[in-house]
Amino acid sequence: MSSIFERMKQVPGAMKHLVADRVSKADITDPEAISVGEGALVQVGSRKVAVYRDDEGMLHALSSVCTHMKCIVDWNPAEKTWDCPCHGSRYDALGHVISGPAKKDLNGEDLDTFD
Repeated sequence: MSSIFERMKQVPGAMKHLVADRVSKADITDPEAISVGEGALVQVGSRKVAVYRDDEGMLHALSSVCTHMKCIVDWNPAEKTWDCPCHGSRYDALGHVISGPAKKDLNGEDLDTFD
């Protein structure tokens, strides 16, 4: 029974992220500002795209929407992962699930949307 109460305590925080993270601005508007080995949320029109620059300098664009409950992921510079603030799902820099509850990888995005 206590696990039900613990989960209920998490609902307001998850709802806050589900709404507030969609209306707040992304980290940057130009993906060229991302350093090698780093990631950031990039504002593209009205949406946020999760972008990572690999060690060779290539940009990788991913959906910023967690595949579990649709919250917006954040870049974790210490771990070099995309982390969901709602339920703790973690993805590697290229969007592959590291730990759930998410079971599906982040979807890729087309880099042409930056032009």
